[in-house]
Amino acid sequence: MEFFRQLFGSGDFMPHGYCYLWNSGLIWLHVISDSLIAMAYFAIPVTLIWFVRKRGDLPFSWIFILFGIFIIACGATHLMEIWNLWHASYWLAGTVKAVTAAASVATAILLVPLVPKALQLASPDQWIRSNEVLKKEIIERNELELNLRISESGFRDQAELLELTHDAIIVRNLEAKILCWNRGAERMYGWQKEEARGKLVHSLLQTEFPVPLAEIEKQMLDNGYWEGELLHRRRDGAILNVSSRWSLRTDIRGNPLSFLEINRDITERKKEAEKFRDLLESAPDAMVIVNHEGRITLTNAQTEKLFGYPRQEILGQPVEILVPHRFRGRHPGHRTDFFRAPRARSMGAGLDLFGRRKDGTEFPVEISLSPLKTDEGMLVSSAIRDVTERRLAEDALKRNRAELLRSNAELLAANKELDTFSYSVSHDLRAPLRHIDGFARILQEERSVELSVEGRRYLDRILDAANHMGHLVDDLLSLARIGRKELVRQKTNIDEVVRQAITDLPPEAAQREIEWHIEPLPEMYCDPGLLRLVFSNLLANAVKFTRPRQAAVIQVGTRESEGIITLFVRDNGVGFDLKYADKLFGVFQRFHRQEDFEGTGVGLATSQRIIHRHGGEIRAESQPDQGTTFFFTLGPQVGLPVPDIAKEVKLD
Repeated sequence: MEFFRQLFGSGDFMPHGYCYLWNSGLIWLHVISDSLIAMAYFAIPVTLIWFVRKRGDLPFSWIFILFGIFIIACGATHLMEIWNLWHASYWLAGTVKAVTAAASVATAILLVPLVPKALQLASPDQWIRSNEVLKKEIIERNELELNLRISESGFRDQAELLELTHDAIIVRNLEAKILCWNRGAERMYGWQKEEARGKLVHSLLQTEFPVPLAEIEKQMLDNGYWEGELLHRRRDGAILNVSSRWSLRTDIRGNPLSFLEINRDITERKKEAEKFRDLLESAPDAMVIVNHEGRITLTNAQTEKLFGYPRQEILGQPVEILVPHRFRGRHPGHRTDFFRAPRARSMGAGLDLFGRRKDGTEFPVEISLSPLKTDEGMLVSSAIRDVTERRLAEDALKRNRAELLRSNAELLAANKELDTFSYSVSHDLRAPLRHIDGFARILQEERSVELSVEGRRYLDRILDAANHMGHLVDDLLSLARIGRKELVRQKTNIDEVVRQAITDLPPEAAQREIEWHIEPLPEMYCDPGLLRLVFSNLLANAVKFTRPRQAAVIQVGTRESEGIITLFVRDNGVGFDLKYADKLFGVFQRFHRQEDFEGTGVGLATSQRIIHRHGGEIRAESQPDQGTTFFFTLGPQVGLPVPDIAKEVKLD
């Protein structure tokens, strides 16, 4: 307490007013001056503190605070001067001055090392110039930022376009590490972007190169690009054929930065090309494919065989190398006309075309032209066939045709003469036969009692021979008439024809026990009258040759094969040996004795002639004692479907 009493007390000291002799003018001069100084000292720190708070980014802001403390202490000493005019607190005034001294000394000490640093601060001119440079940099930066935004927008658009393409687009650095992997690459190879980035592209895809990689990279550095075909392996192990184009990306100084690789899957196209080559090689004709310039781009093995040129020797050569010299001048014009209006067609229709082999020999050819649209442009495929053998065959055929026409004419004349002769002979034989038969009957009726037994037997043989001869003459006349009768085809119900033929049979057919099987028969185009005669002959034979059978069976039906309707007549008669079948349809040919089975041997010949006139064929199948079946057709037909249900017909 004593310390504070002494510090704030007056003690035995006298105020300063005594020193001024209490001169009021002097006193107020000091009071006013010290007051103004104190007020200024107190105002300056406030301003400094406000300034420091507003500019917190100022360097050395603490020195301003230290200056504020020093100035406030100085202001306090002036207030103590005013106080001590009337009071003698000199210990307090001394303490205030001691504080002021400490603040001023500290400020002076700290200010010394601060001055060099302060000198390094920019001057106002420097600040102005720096501001101008900074302003310019800001403008340039804004422009650069705008350009970057525009470029970024362009790059973004380009990147979106790259994502839309179906091709695989890969960007890799100089170490072959993948930097960019688009959606096309994802679809083609199976790896996602995140999986592929940073991987070595050739290791990832297990690339197989057509030439060493070093040669490709050298070409890249020399030319800036490379094109070719590669083999890549997908994620699932499948091998792809790709058409690849590599481009080199450089900086403004030309230093390599990265590689752009664009790959297109051509696996299917390669397979199609292989299939096309296989088809080309397997073609029976010589195949020559020519481009728009008329040069050969592709051939097959048949071309080498036909023309004698090795394949590599004619590839790239004008197609006229295969054309005889006398036609080469006009051929380019014909080729140009075809390219002007390409279409599949035969070359030189109606003209004789020739090819020329390597050895100079010529041979006739037939050429078919077909246009082929490819990525390389329009090509023309020529199928060339050697027709030497065909021409020889055609010439031989023409000679044979002429010979056949001559033979046919001679045959027609001979048949006509034969028909005339048969008709004349048959007609001329009727009169003497009638006389023989007539006089023999008169002799039998009026003089038979006068004849011996042997004489009557001879007379019976004369009558039988005359009767047989009469039937023979009738059959010959019928055969001759068939050759002259006009064939009139019409839609005919075969069922009705067979029924009419059955009614024409001799009375024996009605008197015997015969089991008839007549299948439903179709309508056919034929001459109904002549067909009735065929069935009459065949059915009469069936009735005759089943005579030894107690249960005779005769069947009439049809069979259809490959659209051809075949009629048949089958019996279970005595049959015959097929080794004599070549004589079956000959005139007067018989396989049985007259005493066993009557007949003239003309009926089957007549039936064959009728069927041949219809454009059909007739044949027989038989075995001794096993019956006989006659099969015959009636030429081209538009018939009804053949029913497969048989029916039994009984004759009353």
